[in-house]
Amino acid sequence: MNNFEKQQEISKTKSGNSQLKGILIVLFASALFSSLGTLTNFAYEAGISPVAFATWRETIGAITMVVLLVFGIGRPAHTERTPLSQIPKWQLRNLCLAAIMFMSYSLAIFYAFVHLTVALALLLFYIYPALVTVICAITGRESFTRPKFIALLLALGGSTLAILGQMLGGDAVRFDSLGIILALGAAVGMSIYFLVGRNGYPSIPASYATTLFLTAGAVVFAVIGFVFGEKESLIQPLHDASLWPILLFAGVVGAAIPTMMLLTGIRMIGASRASILAIFEPISGAIVASMFLGQNLYFNQIIGGVLILSAAVILQRNIEPKVERSVELPVDDLLNPIGK
Repeated sequence: MNNFEKQQEISKTKSGNSQLKGILIVLFASALFSSLGTLTNFAYEAGISPVAFATWRETIGAITMVVLLVFGIGRPAHTERTPLSQIPKWQLRNLCLAAIMFMSYSLAIFYAFVHLTVALALLLFYIYPALVTVICAITGRESFTRPKFIALLLALGGSTLAILGQMLGGDAVRFDSLGIILALGAAVGMSIYFLVGRNGYPSIPASYATTLFLTAGAVVFAVIGFVFGEKESLIQPLHDASLWPILLFAGVVGAAIPTMMLLTGIRMIGASRASILAIFEPISGAIVASMFLGQNLYFNQIIGGVLILSAAVILQRNIEPKVERSVELPVDDLLNPIGK
């Protein structure tokens, strides 16, 4: 083996290791996100409304990120920081767009749950990996290989089995046109969040972006809470110390850490792969609910989990042949293949 071949082999090994690390990060982030369903149930039983819970979750998550950054966790070295004045305007616009999408899809799926059966809302919402993959392929930002297509089908099939397992609980199917629009709108918002997060603002560390997203979410949720008459529920934790363990866990483990990890994973393995793996969330959510809420874990949910993990294995064994490069374009060009 000559030096060139050795260098290629070393490069391939490093790429594979980085890809495995990114896959594990996304899977772990999805598992942490899945705890929010159970935590929301605990909070609701304790008397705090979902909007108030979301407000405190985002607030504590933002505070957690600030504390982590103060202690240097997630903060880039001084020589690697880009001064705000030197960050291109297109990156700042993309960052703002990502923040808007982060808040929008959260709000849309929350209100979709009001109009639809939760399982039906999730079925509609989890079309977003397909949207991300198709857009990446059309724009040429990421390749669309046969293994990725198979992984996508396995992941979508797995999530469908997992969510159908919730329907076995006996809840009557509830839906209306507004709920369907909200769920699909949440899927679109999540898709844009993934697409822009890949290389839309490369000069801004994932930890800084996460802090901005959580802060913006806290403000928006708080405003919505006050507008819709949730003032008493919003201030309830200030009078009831028993709520703090739930809120602290939700803010740190269910918001700050997984949000930063997910964005990091998106940058490491690409938007389409990360979105496919993020479908692991309903599987881990079902497991957490069965452990702490006593909900039944059905056989089809277990099969769904196996399918999604199989998708992860396929993605790991097939290194991305085309790495998405940093794109110095506004998001309109990032999502639009015309003129390329």
